[in-house]
Amino acid sequence: MALEVHGADGGHIVLRATPWDARALGRPTLDITAIALACEDGTGGDDDLFAALEALCNNQAAALVTLRLPAGRRSAVARLQAAGFRYVETVQRLRYPNLARFEATAAPALTLREAAAADHPALVTQAAETFHFGRFAEDPAIPPAVNPRRQAEWMEGLLAGRAQVLVTGPPPCPAAFMAFTTADGTADLVLGGTRPDQAVLALPFWTAILLHLKQAGIRRVDTVISAANVGIANLYARLGFQVQETLVGLHLHRP
Repeated sequence: MALEVHGADGGHIVLRATPWDARALGRPTLDITAIALACEDGTGGDDDLFAALEALCNNQAAALVTLRLPAGRRSAVARLQAAGFRYVETVQRLRYPNLARFEATAAPALTLREAAAADHPALVTQAAETFHFGRFAEDPAIPPAVNPRRQAEWMEGLLAGRAQVLVTGPPPCPAAFMAFTTADGTADLVLGGTRPDQAVLALPFWTAILLHLKQAGIRRVDTVISAANVGIANLYARLGFQVQETLVGLHLHRP
């Protein structure tokens, strides 16, 4: 259910509860899904809007409020920081716009298969232990033990049916995995990785995934990455992905 607050000058904020974050953090959390500030067009200062946000957070007992905002909205970023939000991350939306044109320089000698039940424990452990980027991992105000819990729960949800998960390598410890969703000819790469001792497989595995999606009739592939993750940024650049948008992540921590 969406939660909304409004300001007298026309600003508004739309939020949603994020129980997946709350379970990891141990307290209620909210995410801002839409925000319009009067300060961006010079019609007001938004003080009453942020007072309404504070009242809503008190009512929800929210310990953390998160949002990602296009980097070009500098006035909004500045006003949010004045209200107590702190910069946490920079993320990029990437896209391969015409997958029909994707060609591998050499067909990767990898076999893809659906993740089996026997693979699940290893994949959950991999998610918990090897993903060091993202809004929880990059927030210095969040205890280091929280991010592994969040990553493990995220992986469990993906394996439970929130995404299709393909792997390569024999069970019960596949060498690499990719979780993705598809709709209307577009694939969204949600989460993927190789085991640390199989990092050499990153390029051929991602290539195999793109070829699989191409053969399945997918026309476009999207994903979101942390700009701090230089290795994955370079991998996607090598594959031919284009940056569509840069976002900044801001967090409001509350007592």
